Amino acid sequence: MPYQDVNGNEISSAQNPYVISGAAASVIDQKDNSKLVYTQFIKDLLAEVKQSIKIRRPINLFLVGEYGYGKTTLLNLIAQEFDNTSGVCISIKFQEIVTPVAASSTPDKHFESLLGAILLKIYDDLVKKGLLTKSDRILFEETEFINLFDTFFELLKRTQKYHILIAFDEVEALFSNLSIEIAYFLSFLQSLSEKFLSRPGWALCVSVTEEYYSAIMSEARQLQEGRFNFKILKSLRPSEVKDYIETKNSSVTLNPNNKIYPFEDEVIDFVAVVSGGVPRFVETICQLIWAEAESLLQSVSLETARRIFSNSYRVYAEAYFSELKEVHKFSVEAEAFFNILFYSGGRKQSIQDLLLLTQSCPIEYFYGLSEKEVEYRLKKADKEIKNKLETKNESEINEFNKYIDLFGKRPYRYTLKNLVFEQIFKSRERL
Repeated sequence: MPYQDVNGNEISSAQNPYVISGAAASVIDQKDNSKLVYTQFIKDLLAEVKQSIKIRRPINLFLVGEYGYGKTTLLNLIAQEFDNTSGVCISIKFQEIVTPVAASSTPDKHFESLLGAILLKIYDDLVKKGLLTKSDRILFEETEFINLFDTFFELLKRTQKYHILIAFDEVEALFSNLSIEIAYFLSFLQSLSEKFLSRPGWALCVSVTEEYYSAIMSEARQLQEGRFNFKILKSLRPSEVKDYIETKNSSVTLNPNNKIYPFEDEVIDFVAVVSGGVPRFVETICQLIWAEAESLLQSVSLETARRIFSNSYRVYAEAYFSELKEVHKFSVEAEAFFNILFYSGGRKQSIQDLLLLTQSCPIEYFYGLSEKEVEYRLKKADKEIKNKLETKNESEINEFNKYIDLFGKRPYRYTLKNLVFEQIFKSRERL
């Protein structure tokens, strides 16, 4: 039976409030932001940007966060603030630039080719927006590296726009795909930001994954001189995941008294655990659960959510745990143990808890086994994993502890760490 809103009207499939390809797409692909949740972090950052625009304070932001934390979403929201002031935003996604740069130049020329590609991208965007003409191309056709920044400045000045935002997204692609030193790129940002100081309505925003944060900070003296403000994006707390889901669901159901409907209470905790509080994963999981259950049920229970989630991700989880088995040389029993922990949805589970789950889980390893045989294999895996977690080999324990946690004393309870779910989510999105 389809879900119903507060007035008893059926909710159609098209009203699913979640976006299948992640939170960022809700900003990129839609004209309105009705499906976007404004977390407190987003509200605070946008308020800061609005105030800076109002008082003409320079904006030089560095957004740091892992995949799915909302960097692109924030860049697009900041861009909208500039659009609202009759300004202009030029967004440069480095994932789209690195391949042609690598193909058109030798490694020792990657940096120079990159700067040329950035300049051309800015020019092309401004022509498409009607702010430059093709005759303005003469500005950089014979430009040498030594006066490149003057050319950047002149191109932007010719738009006659007081508010201009240059957004550099996915900067990590430069360091992982091209022969470009972090210090060179930061020097470029510093020079650009210094040029912008004479134009307080002009702004720079940069996004990068946390992987490169420490390396960037080792070169941070340049950025501090360029007055960059670092914003570190964190995962959502369980209470924020609940607020996120309540906002999304109630935007469709219009139910002020039961905002999480059609999800039941335990589903919220389940999503918070398996998503690790990563906004894109919260979005993707909820979209999946909402869509898969709506034609059959009027509400979504924990067991339904667990089944839908497992069925969708099980093949990726099995491949991931098979790879771990080869790397860490553990048994097929331990591999099955990891798979059933994944099926449990990241909850703390004892051997007895897992034994009950084997009766309904779709893991082939347990097919045709008696309860006694299943219990024997779970206990064997329990002993093996516990020994690995308690090994005296420091390098091995540090490595294995990335994937699984052990709690209490007998009966011990296990749970998978967020890294496991994150890697499985990524493997599904890559395919």
